[in-house]
Amino acid sequence: MRPEVQARVLERLVAAIDQPRAEVAPRSTRLSVSRYLDEGELAREREVLFARRPIVVAHASELAEVGAFRTDMLGDVPLLITRAQDGVHVFVNACRHRGARLVDAPAGCSKLLTCPYHAWTYRPDGRLFRVPGEDTFDALDHAALGLRELPSEVRHGLVWAQLDGQLDVASFLGPVLDDDLEAFDLAGHVALGRTDRVVSANWKLVMDAFAEGYHLSSLHSKSLARFFLEVSVLDDCAPHVRQVGARKTLLEVKGDASRADLRRDTTVFYDVFPNTVLVFHPDWLSALTVFPLDVDHVRVVHRMLAPDGPRDEDASQRLARSFAHIDEQVFLKEDLAIAESIQSTLASGANEHVLLGGLEEGMRLFHAARDAALEAALEAARQE
Repeated sequence: MRPEVQARVLERLVAAIDQPRAEVAPRSTRLSVSRYLDEGELAREREVLFARRPIVVAHASELAEVGAFRTDMLGDVPLLITRAQDGVHVFVNACRHRGARLVDAPAGCSKLLTCPYHAWTYRPDGRLFRVPGEDTFDALDHAALGLRELPSEVRHGLVWAQLDGQLDVASFLGPVLDDDLEAFDLAGHVALGRTDRVVSANWKLVMDAFAEGYHLSSLHSKSLARFFLEVSVLDDCAPHVRQVGARKTLLEVKGDASRADLRRDTTVFYDVFPNTVLVFHPDWLSALTVFPLDVDHVRVVHRMLAPDGPRDEDASQRLARSFAHIDEQVFLKEDLAIAESIQSTLASGANEHVLLGGLEEGMRLFHAARDAALEAALEAARQE
């Protein structure tokens, strides 16, 4: 976020200390619980949201040297993410001979990637390098038998991939998010921690948990609430959302917003549609990505990104403790646990709808963007 944008946001937050509801529009929005339970809804979401939009699959620092690789899943497609001499690539993790997974390890580094079945071997840039017994085939076109590559791009230090359609991350982010993330210099960050867990909840419930601050003083009463005011500002950057919450240190500069510091005195949240959340803590940031497994299970990947550069042992330990607290206490035991709690009741018939108020505007905007995307895809299909 650039200095002039920071100044405007901080002025709004300082003003909201005295008028915390000034930017909150009273409203009641009802969402049918079926959107969290229906297999057909999930199938449409996978087809439209997860196949046709850029999805974060790694941070570039996780592939720091030539030959580095990671494996992952995007929907039902196994991914092989590599760094070659010419940059980062995202391939379908399948040998071009008989389709076996080329790599099973979650991460590693190798200048050659060899299929375990018949030892067809590929370079990190996807080119076919060696075929045992090649003379027993008719002439093989090595160029045509390289690994299947998906559209991908490294932007703001994040590796984005897309299963279908034209990839354009800058256009997808839009001018506000693209400019903000450039100013935060995420490309100058490194991944220092990572967890990867399965949660028994619909993927949208996890996105919901990070889309509003209404729950701060209750759900996070023993972990975060003592650091924050119940004051925030929100910007609709459709289909994305930017929210900024005020820390109590903002009270110290209440009379002069120019003395406020964005990282010290606030927490900035970005809901990057459809499945990524960026949370800027004072010294590092959380990058969360969620991947639906089925209607009531979701995979949640949490990366710790911190500015690159030398740091002493004390600083490293402080970062590790902070990550552990946020990941294990705040996210796992509070945010993700409440998502599982909600999922466990949805089919009971106790509620036909989820009810949202004005303090849950970020959640309303997320679901509105989701609904608009599905409707646009349906309309496009009608026109074909």
